[in-house]
Amino acid sequence: MSTTVRLATAATAFDGDHVLDLDAAHWASQGNLRFDLELGHTGQVGQIIASDLIAGFMHRGAEKLFEVRDYRQGLALANRHDWLAPVCGEIVYARAAEELLGMSVPEQARQIRVLLVEVSRAAALMTFLGAGATPLGLPVGETALAYRDRLLTLIEQLTGLRMHLTFTAIGGVREPVPPTWCSAVIAEVDQVELEVLGPLEAEVKSESFRESAQEIGTVSTDDAVSFGASGIIGRASAVALDVRRHDADYAQWLDLLPSRLPTSGDVFARVSHLVAELRTCLEIVRQSAQLVAAHSDAVVNIALPKVLRVPVGTSLQYIETPLGASGVLLESRGDRAPARLALRTPSFAHAPLLAKTLISHRLDQVPMIVSSWPLVVGDLDK
Repeated sequence: MSTTVRLATAATAFDGDHVLDLDAAHWASQGNLRFDLELGHTGQVGQIIASDLIAGFMHRGAEKLFEVRDYRQGLALANRHDWLAPVCGEIVYARAAEELLGMSVPEQARQIRVLLVEVSRAAALMTFLGAGATPLGLPVGETALAYRDRLLTLIEQLTGLRMHLTFTAIGGVREPVPPTWCSAVIAEVDQVELEVLGPLEAEVKSESFRESAQEIGTVSTDDAVSFGASGIIGRASAVALDVRRHDADYAQWLDLLPSRLPTSGDVFARVSHLVAELRTCLEIVRQSAQLVAAHSDAVVNIALPKVLRVPVGTSLQYIETPLGASGVLLESRGDRAPARLALRTPSFAHAPLLAKTLISHRLDQVPMIVSSWPLVVGDLDK
C-alpha cells in the first residue's frame, strides 16, 4: 500500500510527486492500493486539500468467474476476497444456494459456521490491531499478531488450510468438529483475553490514547450512511447496523453483541469499538465451542446429488464479516452454475470514504487514520 503525495503551489498545478510506502507489516500490503493526496503549499503545513483513491490493481472479474463454475466450485471462489476471514464468503454464498434449494441446514452445522466465523473475526481484528499498533500507539502489537497466527494454526488443523478453507458445504459443513479442537480453541481464547485484550482495553481507556485519537479521521453519521458504511466504521459513527442481529444463527448470542455504540466517528471511536468487538467475538467463540463440542455426533451436512442444479430464482443473503455487511445476490436459471452473481463487499464502500476522510488532515496523521480503518484490498477489488 502506498500514497502518492503531490505538493500544490500557487504558480503551477503541482510541484512534485512523492511516494510514501507504508510498513510491510500493514494489513493492506498483500495488495496494491494507492491514495493520491494533494498537499497545500500555504496555510497549515502538510495539510491534505484533495484525496483520490486509486484502486483496481487486483481486479479479476470474480463475479463473472462464478458463472462458469458449478456451485461446489464456486465455494472456492467465494473465499478469495476477504482473505482475513475467508469462511464468511463461503457461508454467505452457500446460504444463497440453500435458500433457492429450500434446504434446512442442520443445527450443528449452523453452530459450526458461527464458531468458524467468530474465530476468523478474532484473528482479523487482531490483525488490524497488531499491524496498526505502532501508528496508533497501542501496546501488544507483536503479541496480537502472534496470537492471530495461533488462531490461524487452529483453523488449519481443522480444515487443512489457513486461508482458503472451503470447509463450508452447500447444506452444511464438510465434516464434524472434534471436541478436542473445541477445547483447544477455548484455551486459546482464554490466553488472548489475558495477553491481548486486557492490555488493549486498558490502553484505549487511558487519557493519553484518548487525547491522541480524538477528533482525528472523523466520519459523520451522514457521510457513513451516504457511503454505505457498515461494520466497525459504520457503528463508530452511530450507524446501528449489525447483520448478526437479523441472522437466525446468532439468535442465542444477541445479548453478547455490543449494545452501546460510539457517536464521535473518529479514530478513538473506531479503535474503541474494534476492541469491544474483539471481546464480544471471543465470548461467542467460547460459548459456541462448548455447544458444538456437546453435540459432536450430530449431523453436519445434507447429502447432495452428483450434479447439483439450483432451482430458478433469485436470492440475496448477507453476513456480518469483520469488515462489515457482505452480501451475495445469486440468480439461478436452474443450471449447474449461477446465471448471475453480484458481490456486495464492505471495502468497496469504505475505501472511497477513507479517501474523503483524509482531506483536511495533516500528512503525519494519515498512518493513524488508515490504521483505524478495517479494509482488505481483495474485498475492494474482488
